[in-house]
Amino acid sequence: MSWVTPAAWLLGIGWYFATCIVLGVLAGRWLDGRFDTTPIFALIGTFLGLAAALVGGYRTLTERLLKPRRGGRPEGDL
Repeated sequence: MSWVTPAAWLLGIGWYFATCIVLGVLAGRWLDGRFDTTPIFALIGTFLGLAAALVGGYRTLTERLLKPRRGGRPEGDL
């Protein structure tokens, strides 16, 4: 069962990516409907959501993978 913790952690990062991108798209579409500017805010929201996902994912992955664990083994080793 030692594979469950890393798998759950990676699943959480995937949900983080999806949530950031979907929220960016939804916010952009809402702003497009409010100001009647069809593709502009949806594209901006998509790129901002993608940027937030990449920055947050990078920070999370580097913090988790570069932080040494007790026992001297990296976090991903079984």
